[in-house]
Amino acid sequence: MYLIRLLGRNAWVINLDPANEVPSKTNVATNISDGTTTKIDEDKVDAEIDTENDLPYEVLLDICNSVVNLSSVMKQLGLGPNGGLVYCMEYLEAHCDEVIDMIEKEIRNQGDDVYLIFDLPGQIELYTHGTAVPHLLSKLVKILDLRLVAVQLIDAHYCTEPSNFLSAALLGTTVMLKLELPTVNVLSKIDLLANYGPLPFSLDFFTDCQDLERLVPYLQQQGDFDSDEKESDFTTSNLQYFDEYNYADDPDYQLARKIKNSSPFFRKHKRLHKAIAEIVEEFGLISFLPLDISSAESVGRVLGKIDKCNGYVFKQNGNVSTSSETSMRASNSTNEDLFQCAIQSEPSTYESIADIQERISLGRKSIQQDNELQFS
Repeated sequence: MYLIRLLGRNAWVINLDPANEVPSKTNVATNISDGTTTKIDEDKVDAEIDTENDLPYEVLLDICNSVVNLSSVMKQLGLGPNGGLVYCMEYLEAHCDEVIDMIEKEIRNQGDDVYLIFDLPGQIELYTHGTAVPHLLSKLVKILDLRLVAVQLIDAHYCTEPSNFLSAALLGTTVMLKLELPTVNVLSKIDLLANYGPLPFSLDFFTDCQDLERLVPYLQQQGDFDSDEKESDFTTSNLQYFDEYNYADDPDYQLARKIKNSSPFFRKHKRLHKAIAEIVEEFGLISFLPLDISSAESVGRVLGKIDKCNGYVFKQNGNVSTSSETSMRASNSTNEDLFQCAIQSEPSTYESIADIQERISLGRKSIQQDNELQFS
């Protein structure tokens, strides 16, 4: 948010995550109701909520303080973290109109040109199975006339675990279908990817999400070579991946792996993930942008993509302008959004991925050298 403000935007965060709480300093009574039959006695409430926001960013509205929060629900209803979060989101859905009225009031206090960032829970069931989040977002679009774009963050270390990456790609596709919003899918923590070991394929394979069936032979952690596959089907780098992590010179390990790969469970496991890869490819909706938070260029590329999806790139000083007008204003003014230049002349995806891949390789070599020094 602070980076966006530095670019001249009136940016504010609205916290819609009931679990996004901070340790409290004072005890405040909270009244929670499900809107129908359940009414919790305020005298028994010992909810710990800060009277002032202590989140690491400035918020326009925090539902943990204003509406409902996870800690009080868990304490009063005896629910666990997952069940409590589902209850909180269903509570928000039941009081959707009141929540939107609160948001609208706060927006009016900040003027017309407000750039909103909604912080939503990360529990995937809320998007794939629940209706609370899609209902709330659709109401925001219809009532407040917002131009929303969903940003999904997937941890980059899933690229080293093929089964997890296939699951993440399927879930990402499902969320896109459920929310029905323009979506930017991001591979986060790219700067830490060097710590997780080599990838079975180059990074652009995971960002493009095409031909995902090639991950099937790598299903088990650190890759498992299917004896039915021919080595000619794999590149030299893939064979090095196997040699390094699959103990190619250990006959006992190779025998154990062969027995496991021939088991009924593994055959079903393989067919399942092959079907997942086919489903993701048939929809063809998902691809990822790599995000290295330590690189301004990487952050700018993601923000530029978001600006295109929500139409901000066409909005200048409160007016909608054509692309030619945008280019002229960007060239004549030094105070324009710094990312406009990147948007007008985007680098090719291949160049950006190649640069990230090189940094990952250098980081991995540095880690290996440090390990060698420690054991020498």
